[in-house]
Amino acid sequence: MVSSRNLFYKICIVGNAGVGKTTLLHHYLKGRFKSNLESTIGANFFIKYVKFPQVKNLITLQAWDLAGQDHFKWVRREFYIGAKGIIYVFDLTQKQSFEDLLHWKEEVEKVIGIKPNLLVGNKLDLINSGKRIIEIEETNSLKKQITARAYFETSAKLGKKVDDVFNKLALEIYKSFD
Repeated sequence: MVSSRNLFYKICIVGNAGVGKTTLLHHYLKGRFKSNLESTIGANFFIKYVKFPQVKNLITLQAWDLAGQDHFKWVRREFYIGAKGIIYVFDLTQKQSFEDLLHWKEEVEKVIGIKPNLLVGNKLDLINSGKRIIEIEETNSLKKQITARAYFETSAKLGKKVDDVFNKLALEIYKSFD
């Protein structure tokens, strides 16, 4: 018997300011790049309904885009509550955004514990024409440290692997409750 109950998953997308969290979400929701997005103040959330062949129910993803500036740290804690999954994002051209992800992990897990999560290196379009700043070996090491289920390199500008990230997290959350 197929249940008609929808599944509801709150996810949070976190990382330093300017890594492209909002543009990733915008591309996922609207299917296009928008270059003039303003920095997130506090938090924004978005809803997307997704259906997968291997899941009987419709999944409602409530994606929370949390401000990356340090002075919003005090408010972010409340937005983590109830999250079933996390997307940790860094900018492939900014070493500091990569190094700071362990602090993000600590901040998140103090509130909600360990949840299914993914590691995302964004702005792939910028490294295709330049020197790679963060090597694959480093990302593999960080993936293990944050216990990420997968690592993706994305380009919100080109739409490369954006849908894959959100779909993978939704399925990982589903598997963890199945």
